[in-house]
Amino acid sequence: MKTLPATNLQAAKLCLSPVAVWQMLLARLLEQHYGLTLNDTPFSDATVIQEHIDAGISLADAVNFLVEKYGLVRIDRRGFDWQEQSPYLRAVDILRAR
Repeated sequence: MKTLPATNLQAAKLCLSPVAVWQMLLARLLEQHYGLTLNDTPFSDATVIQEHIDAGISLADAVNFLVEKYGLVRIDRRGFDWQEQSPYLRAVDILRAR
């Protein structure tokens, strides 16, 4: 069986940069859980995302910092009562977004 090497264009499509992965996940998480777009946050700037990655800050911690700073409320839960349920993201939320 003969295999052919992938072209550079094909390889580029398969291997996203960490910033691109964060942008995709952030867009999905912010929309689904908080009703926000990426442009509603500082994460619309790729430099901000790269700084978080370089500092070793996890995606969940980055989003949860926004939740705490701006008092965000999750919109994805039925019968949500802000006194009973945490507005913070959990690891399972990020896994589901992938």
